[in-house]
Amino acid sequence: MFRPIPALLALLLLGACAQATVAPLAPPAPGQPAAERLPAPAQIVVERFALHPSQVTLDSAPLLRAQRAVSGDDRAARRTAAEEAVAGFQTALVAALRERGLAAVPAAEASPATPRLLVRGRFSALEEGNRARRTVVGFGLGASRVAGTAMLAFQDSATTEPRQVDSFALDADSGRMPGGVLGAGRGAGMVVAGTAIRGAAGEVRGPQEIGALARGTADRIVAYATAQGWR
Repeated sequence: MFRPIPALLALLLLGACAQATVAPLAPPAPGQPAAERLPAPAQIVVERFALHPSQVTLDSAPLLRAQRAVSGDDRAARRTAAEEAVAGFQTALVAALRERGLAAVPAAEASPATPRLLVRGRFSALEEGNRARRTVVGFGLGASRVAGTAMLAFQDSATTEPRQVDSFALDADSGRMPGGVLGAGRGAGMVVAGTAIRGAAGEVRGPQEIGALARGTADRIVAYATAQGWR
């Protein structure tokens, strides 16, 4: 009989599976002057990242492909996957920033207060891979992946345009852990940082890479805030 993994153990396992990289897009050149010192922002506003459905690769499991072919909902499935990934990343990033002591809010809840730091970006790929292969075999087979870019923009006042102050590349995959670590029985499911991860029998939406990238992005923002003397 399937026994659910305790929540803490499950979170640790999922975190170990996903491998995330958050790297500067333009590292400072040797001898380049230090970045401009900015006043501490009243809030950090996390916008919804862009992700076009055409950049989504759905789960390649034969059964899921056949179901989509019969229902003819391939385009709708890509759109839903994109929407859920974008929403999941925004929710996870806001939560990760708050856990690190920063006053972060989703854009829809932002106040007019300035100055503020804006977090915006775009995903260039969401590859669901093959959940069944990852669950049963693992070791990189059926790997899922999320990639994109993020930018930090600082807005001094309501009458000034935000200006870019940092940018970085985002990339995460499901790693090479052996299969079976989640004990994925039929109907197994959990929620990690606002992102759903369904069992092997269901379609994958918002893979754990979203949560890993959110944590990596939050760490990058914390590093920027520390360098600015905001913490």
